[in-house]
Amino acid sequence: MLLETFKAFNDFELLDTGDGFRLERWGEAAPRTLRHPAQGAAGAIATGTGVVLARPDPQIIWGKSLADEEWDKAWAVYKSADDDGKGRWEIKKPMPNPWTVAFDPHPGPLPKGEGATKFLLKLSPFKHTGLFAEQAAQWEWILEKITRPKNQEPKKNQIPNLKILNLFAYTGGATMVLAKAGCNVTHVDASKPAITWANENHKLNNLPADSVRWILDDCAKFVKRELKRGAKYDGIIMDPPAFGHSPTGKTWKFNNDLPGLLKDCVQLLSNNAKFLIINGYATNSSALALNNLLQDAVQLKHGSIEFGELCLKQKSGLMISTGIFARWSK
Repeated sequence: MLLETFKAFNDFELLDTGDGFRLERWGEAAPRTLRHPAQGAAGAIATGTGVVLARPDPQIIWGKSLADEEWDKAWAVYKSADDDGKGRWEIKKPMPNPWTVAFDPHPGPLPKGEGATKFLLKLSPFKHTGLFAEQAAQWEWILEKITRPKNQEPKKNQIPNLKILNLFAYTGGATMVLAKAGCNVTHVDASKPAITWANENHKLNNLPADSVRWILDDCAKFVKRELKRGAKYDGIIMDPPAFGHSPTGKTWKFNNDLPGLLKDCVQLLSNNAKFLIINGYATNSSALALNNLLQDAVQLKHGSIEFGELCLKQKSGLMISTGIFARWSK
């Protein structure tokens, strides 16, 4: 089982964790430091000019490493639900909202800098920013799968026109990275606000209008229709929630509905398919269960399966698990 973390997402840093919270930098780094109270200069941690946020995470049951004065430098802190049942952001200092961050996958299918993907972040009512930084590990893995051998000329290093299906695609993190790499992405989500946000990311990156096909729909129903149409995809990504509703009100339950959806998705894979990824968040399932499910679904296809936990690593080396995954590749 893998504990997967990204290698290079310089515009995000997990500065510290403790007492039910994460301290994070979202944006460009700069030569400013945080210090562990017992370590002096040896405990210096660069925080940068990016937005620093403190957000709750119920799995963090250990204590903080950094001093309270460093946590007090957060630009905004998310306060969990009070008596009125609503959570809210407490703004500590003037800050941009929205603001942008960039992910540069180099080495990747494009030369350094040319492949950087930008994302528009906002303080959402549900403690999120519109991007899950741990997914950068999956983006890096995907780019390796779709990139030609490095001994080829740079202009031929990119595999163009791969058809990718992104289900439960949210604000389009993977959609933008893959479209930037030259893929044609079908982006499916049941939330109109999420698709609107993804469109903003698309415009921010100046991507061709036809690089993404936008679908506001129930993912399982859309996949059924694609099967009837004989559609095929060279890669599939899905980030199903533990629980949700379609635009028509149909209920989605992870453990009940994922097996059928996955079997349908396997049938959508082309003969030259490169990958299929399942990510899971806030579910009572396990990475091992996803592995078993994926093995059962792809048993007639050649390839390999990996599974594990998506993690974030703070500067001290401590890692936190943010979700589970299983992935097939050929």
